Order: sequence, then C-alpha cells, then structure tokens
Amino acid sequence: MNSKLKGCDYLLETIKRDWFSNIRVDLLSSFVVGLSMIPETAGFAIMVGLSPMVAFYTTFCMSIVLAFCGARKAMISAAAGSMALVLVVVAKKYGVEYIGLVTIATGIIQILFGIFKIGNLLRFVPKSVMYGFVNSLGIMLFVDQLHFFKGQSYIMYILVLIGLAVIYLFPLITKKIPQNLMAIIVVTFIVVIFHINVPNLGTLGNISATLPSFIIPKISINFKTLSIVIPYAFSLAIVGSVESLLTAQSLDEIIGDKSNKNKEAMAQGIGNVVTGFFSGMAGCALIGQSTINSKSGAKTRLSTLFAGVSLMILVSVFSSYVSKIPIAALVSVMIMISITTFSIESVKKIHKTPIIDTVVMIITVITVLITQNLAIGVILGVIINALVFVYRVAKIDIEKIENEKEVLYKISGYLFFATSKKFLDSFDEDDLQKSIVLDITKLKLMDNVAKQTMYEIKNKFKNIIIKEEQN
Repeated sequence: MNSKLKGCDYLLETIKRDWFSNIRVDLLSSFVVGLSMIPETAGFAIMVGLSPMVAFYTTFCMSIVLAFCGARKAMISAAAGSMALVLVVVAKKYGVEYIGLVTIATGIIQILFGIFKIGNLLRFVPKSVMYGFVNSLGIMLFVDQLHFFKGQSYIMYILVLIGLAVIYLFPLITKKIPQNLMAIIVVTFIVVIFHINVPNLGTLGNISATLPSFIIPKISINFKTLSIVIPYAFSLAIVGSVESLLTAQSLDEIIGDKSNKNKEAMAQGIGNVVTGFFSGMAGCALIGQSTINSKSGAKTRLSTLFAGVSLMILVSVFSSYVSKIPIAALVSVMIMISITTFSIESVKKIHKTPIIDTVVMIITVITVLITQNLAIGVILGVIINALVFVYRVAKIDIEKIENEKEVLYKISGYLFFATSKKFLDSFDEDDLQKSIVLDITKLKLMDNVAKQTMYEIKNKFKNIIIKEEQN
C-alpha cells in the first residue's frame, strides 16, 4: 500500500513539475509565440503552394504531440522553413496531394531514428557543416520570396520595405511586442485604410474556424509511389531531426538541464505521422520561437502545448482578420527570417577559421543550392569532414633501433585501416633472425583492421616481444 502511495505521489509530483510549476509565465510566453507564428508558418505553407490552414494544422498537431511525447520541455515545433524548402520540390514535381504521404513517411523514418539512437550521432556534425546548413537555408528562404514580386507593381516593393523598416526599427521603441507581429499590423492597416489592392492570405487559401480532421492520403501505395516518397521523406527526416536536435541542445544550455535526443527524435516522428493524417505538412522544431519561449521564462510542457493551441484559437476567432493579412507583410517577415537564419558570424570569422572548415562550409552551401536538398548538403559536408579527419590522423611514426642481437621498433600514432599497410611494410624480413621488441605504448589501435594487423605481426615474428601501455 505504501509503495502505491509513493508511486502516486511521485507521479503527481512529476506532473506538477513538468506541467504546472510555471503556469503564468508559460502561458504568457507561449501565447506571444503562438501569435508570432501565425504569419511565419502561413508563409511556409504558401511557399509550398498550400493553404495557410495547412501550416496552422501542422503547428496545432505538432504542439499537442510534442507536449506529451517530447523530451525537451518548452520547445516549439511547427511548420518550418527548412522542411518547406524540401516540400516545395515535391509539390512542383508531383503535386500537393503527395505532401500528406511524404509527411507520414518522414515521421516513420524519424521514429526509426529514435529507436536506433541516431540522435547520438548529432555530436559528429561539425560546426562547419552546421554553418553551411543554416547559411544555405537562409539563402534559399530569401530566394523563394522573389517569386511573390512577379507581376506586382511598385506598391508591393514599398509595402515590403515598410514591413522591414518596422521589423528593424520597432525594437528601438519597445521589445515587449514582437516586431514581426507589429510589421504585420502596420502593413495590414495601411492596405485596409488606403484600399490597396494587393494579394492577401485570403486570396491564397481559405482561413476558417475549423479544427483539422482525420484524412487518409488518397494515393495508392505501390513501388512507384514509394520510390518517389521515400527519398524526399528521408531528406526531410534528416533535415528535421538535425534542426530539432540542435534546437533541443540549445535549449538545454538556456534552461540548464539535459534532454534525451533519441526520445526527442522519436517524438518529432510521432508528431509528423499525426500531422500527416490531419491535413498537415512535415514540421520540426523552430529554433527562433523556441529560444524566445525559453528566454522569456517558459520551462514546462504547458508552454509547448499552449503555443499551438493559442495559435489555433487566434486563427479561429479572428479568421476574418487573419485572411486580410497582405502577402507583402509575410514577405517582409520571411526576408527578415532569411537574414537572421544566415550566420553572419561565420563569414566575419573566415580569416580566423581553419581553411578546411571554410571549404567544408562553402561546399555544403553550394551542394544545397545546386541540389535544392538540405539533407544532401549535410551528408556530403559530414563525409568531407570525416575524410579530412582521417587524413589528419592517418600518421604513424616508426623508429627502428637495432644492434647485433635485438631490434627495437618504437611505434607512435594511430593504427587503423589507413595506416596498417605502412605499419606492416616497416618490418624488415632480415629481422626474423633477431629478437624483436615492439614498443606500442604510444600507439592507438582504432579499429578491427588494427587488431588484425597486430595478429599478423605476431604470427610472422614468433620471437617478438610487445611492450604495451600498462593500465
């Protein structure tokens, strides 16, 4: 009986700590975040050629799932620019009807990432690759806004400039109101007051006060379909996982605790599976909103939940007003996001950065821009960095000291597949007649090839004495 009571007490204490230990701050912070996500997430859906409601449904579903399943409390997941850039290609090549199926497949792959502990591999993604990732993401977000200017008059340019001016100047007045939100309000006010005829959210898709409904993608599952879906889903899974886990890592430092990255990868996957069945698009963590949320004092799962719920409430209650938001206002916000996404610091510090790191960053950016695939850029960057690392450590020093009766080999460095041949070739056949001492106290055995090489040496030189590092 006592053990049951202790179990109940522990459960209640956990629920209180994870959900209700910071109610006021969590609700206020996440409400502001939810409000600021309306124009941003709508912009991501429009990029893909979808209704803004798809982005709102995505944010709503992701928030609910991540609040209950996620490992990183106070993190915000929603429709994201990095995911939208991959989905744009899917929509253009095969049609928007593939978005739901690709999103579900993305979620399944991310769940497998979590099961097989892919999150542990995050530490192997070097900074040079991450800089390449965010810089190419910033460039692609900016370029994708340019098509909104086609066929528009100079009024479009003026409204975008006004929006950008508000975004960058309003914080000089106050930082209590998000500058993105103020830019939306100012540009919308100008358009409404002066009856300016420009495209708005309402012209691109219906903004309605409805919750997402369960929908099974109307695409038959066969080999041809899977051959289309899986490559894009794999790209989205990599991009979404990298961005989400890096965001979680950043919040770990801000909030001061640690989160399980593999559990988070799995939760992101569950979120995308649910989103795919509820009229959404693939999403992931938003580093900007997550950082704002946590730095505003949010600490619990309640803030993650309420960010999506508050966005849905605002869209539902004020749908008629949201539909009047001009596209020019969204473009100004998206241009600001592209600028802040691009790491200016990585460019400023090029003269202080090792040349190979700069090369890896540039190759990552170029690869992404050519392939229009963030995942390919990240993978190639990691491979190049790994090859550079192998080249740097593929050094083995061999010192031979001999007399009439004995030969001493002093070996230092790293023994693995790249240095094993040099190691074997260093031994002279004439030494078979002498006593051989092999000093490997400064040699690191890195892989199975190294162990096999040592085995070959022992078999070849029966009279060898091996001096190993004493533990």
